[in-house]
Amino acid sequence: MLASGVINALSSEISQQVVRAITGRMFTKEQIDTIVHNSIGKHFAEYFPTPGEEREAIERVAEAESHIVKATAIVAKLQADLNSRSVALRALLTDIDEKQKLAEHYATLATANEKQSAAIRLELEKAIRQELVAQANKGKRLRQAASFIVWSVTLVAGAALGAYFPIVVGFIGSLLH
Repeated sequence: MLASGVINALSSEISQQVVRAITGRMFTKEQIDTIVHNSIGKHFAEYFPTPGEEREAIERVAEAESHIVKATAIVAKLQADLNSRSVALRALLTDIDEKQKLAEHYATLATANEKQSAAIRLELEKAIRQELVAQANKGKRLRQAASFIVWSVTLVAGAALGAYFPIVVGFIGSLLH
């Protein structure tokens, strides 16, 4: 058994030497992989994260992503609010410009011939007074007649109630006794 182990080791070593001589390589691919794996593991192991550190890093990245999403939503809301306020301010500026133009127009009209405007104003006041008087007189007799009828009915109803009130009170009193 020892002889077969020695023979296997010798044949393996001889085959490696033959392969090196034929290919010109000092080491086989398996040997190179083993050497590289062991040397990297020894010298760079402290730089690679442990599974716990890697998990923590993944959790921090996920938390940072959620914070970024929330911050993006807040920034989007602020941007929308600023845009709506900007639109409102533009509308307000347009309204102010229109009112300023209207005020300038009225100021020009006011400074126009004041005698003419005073005469027009007096004429308008006179016309409005006449119209109001005409509307007040329109249907005046009908309103007076209706008022007289309502007054008469109220007077008669009040007199009737006054006359029958003692009778009604006596009747209710007799029912209760």
